[in-house]
Amino acid sequence: MSFAACPSDDGLIPLPESAGCVNISANKFLSALAPGSAALQSRPRTFLTFSLFCLIPLLVISILSFLANLKFNEKLQSADLQNEVEHTASDFDLSRRDRENELRYLAENSALRKYVSALPMRASQSEGDHRLRASSVEQDPAGNDQVSEVKQEVARLLHRRFYAAIAVFAPNKRLLFVAEAPQPQGNGDIVFRTADLRPDQIQPDDGVWTTSEQESRCQIVRRAMLGKTLHCTTPVLVWEEKPSARGALVADLKLDSLVAPVAGRSELALFGSGETTPRAIVIVLDDSGGIVYHTNNALTHQQSNNSMPYFAQVANSMVAGQSGAKFYTSSDGDKWLAAYAPLRPTKLSLAVARNYSLATRTTRIMGWLSVLFALLIGTVATIFLSNYYLRRTQSIDRVAEGVGAIAKGKLDHRIELLSSDGLRPLADNVGLMTKQLREQLAREAETHQFQSFVRLSAILTHDLKNAIEALSLTVTNMERHFDNQEFRADAMKSLTGATENLRALVARLSNPVTTLSGEHKRPKPVDLIPMLKRVISMTAEPARAKHEIKINLPKSLLAMVDIERMNKVAENLIINALEAMDKKSGTLSIGAGKTPEGKPFFSVSDTGEGMSQRFIEERLFHPFATTKRRGVGLGLYTCREVVTANGGSIEVDSRQDAGTTFKVVLPSAANDTR
Repeated sequence: MSFAACPSDDGLIPLPESAGCVNISANKFLSALAPGSAALQSRPRTFLTFSLFCLIPLLVISILSFLANLKFNEKLQSADLQNEVEHTASDFDLSRRDRENELRYLAENSALRKYVSALPMRASQSEGDHRLRASSVEQDPAGNDQVSEVKQEVARLLHRRFYAAIAVFAPNKRLLFVAEAPQPQGNGDIVFRTADLRPDQIQPDDGVWTTSEQESRCQIVRRAMLGKTLHCTTPVLVWEEKPSARGALVADLKLDSLVAPVAGRSELALFGSGETTPRAIVIVLDDSGGIVYHTNNALTHQQSNNSMPYFAQVANSMVAGQSGAKFYTSSDGDKWLAAYAPLRPTKLSLAVARNYSLATRTTRIMGWLSVLFALLIGTVATIFLSNYYLRRTQSIDRVAEGVGAIAKGKLDHRIELLSSDGLRPLADNVGLMTKQLREQLAREAETHQFQSFVRLSAILTHDLKNAIEALSLTVTNMERHFDNQEFRADAMKSLTGATENLRALVARLSNPVTTLSGEHKRPKPVDLIPMLKRVISMTAEPARAKHEIKINLPKSLLAMVDIERMNKVAENLIINALEAMDKKSGTLSIGAGKTPEGKPFFSVSDTGEGMSQRFIEERLFHPFATTKRRGVGLGLYTCREVVTANGGSIEVDSRQDAGTTFKVVLPSAANDTR
């Protein structure tokens, strides 16, 4: 088959004569085909599509399930607390009824009935007879036997912790005696008072004298010495023609002692044995908001609005006699759930509160773990389904990847498709174009002019990059140390040197023939130290903010070299060392001196990643060989060429993860007599 050369923007592209001469750019064709491939562009779109229908729904479901679990837990906690409130209220009512039954049993005591029956039914007492003397009891017709038996029964009740005081009244509120419970700081004896009594200290309910039923009338009252008590009046009935109240049994019950046993059982059920963490509390309030009982004894007998302001909303509902459940936030920031209900027929209200934040901590942790697990599963499923879908379109992928590889320079890449594939003609045409491009590049590679221009562009690009790197380091450090006058002076010297380098680079571009021919100035005796100091100030000094710089230079060091070319070598080695330590801080060491043979040398060491021995032996000083992500790999190749042209050599010592040292050995100056 004969070919015709068709002109294009990139040179001559040989095409079959039967295809005619088409004016087309090969690179434009490849770049237009590869990046525009629908298969390549569809990867993110495919992932987003499967995320929309797989990952996001799974994530939403897990979050909704988490919220539903929290809501269910809230209802469960509320129901549990309300059930506990009902049980505690029932226990309190049972305890209260037990105390009333005890009082009724005492009121039905035969000795007490005989005692009050024998008393005369006086219409009234005189104004001055406010005190009942001891002799009045002894002179009662019932005698001392009944009185002793009554006192024994009263003492039996007072020895229990529920009662503060018990009194017996005759008709017309005539006080017979009052018995007071033992004081904590006393000797444990019950005090019976029958003289020097103040009848206003304890009084029966007025309705007790007209009742004919054996029932107790109870209400909450405040006593000066006892605080709030449950005040119960029980009639002492005597049967004549009909039952009538001939006496009254009055008792003050300690509210905190009445509540504490039932509240303690509730606390034990909520806390569990041996727990000290405040998971739950029991609170009893009266109709004024006073704290009758609190799990924390320090708060008992205080006003809830003053000592527990965060509990105000719940307290207001309790004082109003309502039942229900509410959240509140404690002083330490935890969320609590309180269930409350009135303690009828008293004007007390009971609340049982649980630390909701602590109770639901496990649920919340497991909920967030389930969300993260759903996110992980959804992501894995999305990736798996996306890859599965993309494998179904592997023909398009293969063509796109093949064209992409060819566009990147892999001209020997072949696109393999089945003969039945609809994209086979396109793949064959791309293969034909690749073959023609490969043949054309092979012919062009045979010409020395093409190689020279490629080398020139790479070398100039590398030199330009080094100059820009030096300028970049200086400018970056100027932002940090501009106020330092000494730094500004050094920076100006560095900028001046960088400017001279750029001018020299432009001069080389202006005279490409000399540059291409590789002509150098003749070596002459020069002192390397000023050159090294100048390069260090331009490249190494600006990096002191990140790296440790160690410099060990003699006062002077003569060598027979082209100083301009050697300047580039030193600059390139220092920049390479800094780039090798780009990921983390390190130590840059620059030294100079003489070898045992008397030859001058300078060395550059870094603590970077280092190089493998295989790379050093096979690729290090070859063109386009590099271990860096950036760069074209011509720096060390050019350095070796320059050093060799000046009659010197480059030695390298490198270990992976330990660093690299380059040592440049140069010929001695003829007039060096040291």
